[in-house]
Amino acid sequence: MSITKALGCLIIRIEDILGSDNVYTLTGAEVLMPGGTLERRNVVVQDGAVARVEGSVGGAVGESVDLGGLILSPGFVDIHLNGGGGASFEQGTSEAIQKVIETGFQFGTTGVVAAINTAQREDRMRQMAALADYHASANDVLLGVHLEGPYYHLDQRGAHHPEWIRYPDPGEYGAWIDAYGDLIRIVTSAPELPGGMDLIRTLSKADIVPSIGHSMATDEQVDEAIEAGARMVTHIYNAQSTYTRRDDGKHLGVAEMGLMRDALTVEIIPDNRHLTPRMQQLVVKVKPHDKICITTDAIEATGQGPGTYELMGGKVWVDEEVAYREDRKRHAGSILTMDRAVRNVVAAGAEVGSALMMATEIPARTVGASTKGRIEVGADADFVVLNTSLEVVATISRGRVVYSADA
Repeated sequence: MSITKALGCLIIRIEDILGSDNVYTLTGAEVLMPGGTLERRNVVVQDGAVARVEGSVGGAVGESVDLGGLILSPGFVDIHLNGGGGASFEQGTSEAIQKVIETGFQFGTTGVVAAINTAQREDRMRQMAALADYHASANDVLLGVHLEGPYYHLDQRGAHHPEWIRYPDPGEYGAWIDAYGDLIRIVTSAPELPGGMDLIRTLSKADIVPSIGHSMATDEQVDEAIEAGARMVTHIYNAQSTYTRRDDGKHLGVAEMGLMRDALTVEIIPDNRHLTPRMQQLVVKVKPHDKICITTDAIEATGQGPGTYELMGGKVWVDEEVAYREDRKRHAGSILTMDRAVRNVVAAGAEVGSALMMATEIPARTVGASTKGRIEVGADADFVVLNTSLEVVATISRGRVVYSADA
């Protein structure tokens, strides 16, 4: 590997990539340790995995690469990603899936849970079949599937096609689990719908994360969902109930219950539009940081620029910061990247180590990806190298440099 240092920036030449069967040591980095602390460590990589993590005076093994005080974080894990680079997971081709993954490398993402949205029954099965085929052949980055819908409350449908939204159907979701139970990591649904609690219980028994989202649930219904096995809130403060006053009194909504209940991990989309800076400050202040997952909910327009795009059977309009439904009144996914998300959360008041943990260790733990999100012996050698401004210098997947800002 040819490494030079110029103008304070590490340059890693892609043409000189180390093979995953080689041994090398990354030295002189501020390493994100499990729990969110940054400590000067040396990291030995062998066969695409972390072989040793030692103090800064530990002996190097194989070729030594001095990172010169840069931050070495686990690669980001995005558990709610629709697409990027002009492609989406719903397109269902290996080329589209690979394009989304490669786009993520530019922004430090080395693990993704592919979000596929409300669709007609046959289309959803086709999409899952394509993702299962890709996962079976190349599963280092694709960690599984996040099913968004179709069991949503119409009043909180967001950009989801209203004609495709329906009540939970045991025959339908049972077929998903029978065919792709090992692939499905998360299912987002509205628990207050008829059959909604039975769905959550079934998902929980299948070791799939039941997440509350696109929901009008009251505080009592959220507690019932937790009792049934709900473990997460999808994109908090977006497409869900909040505090309200009704004829029978005052009620908290899904958002407040997500903040209050430790049983629930919350997704945040910190693009300053889905969550404004003050909303981010609120979440960071009141929710334990080990119960927050930074996600993007990014669509295929990510990295492509403003314009009109197809999404879930309709058109969305994208400006420089976010996607809207065609009426330009409500959001329809984001064009956020994980590195920018981390920077925004730090700006909202989180410590750097905590924000990085929210983008790595916590989402990996939430979906049971035991070899992702931590720099420890036995973990995959997935890293993002960051400068002090938290900009991506390089991304490493299973020991191989897959992106360099200076290539």
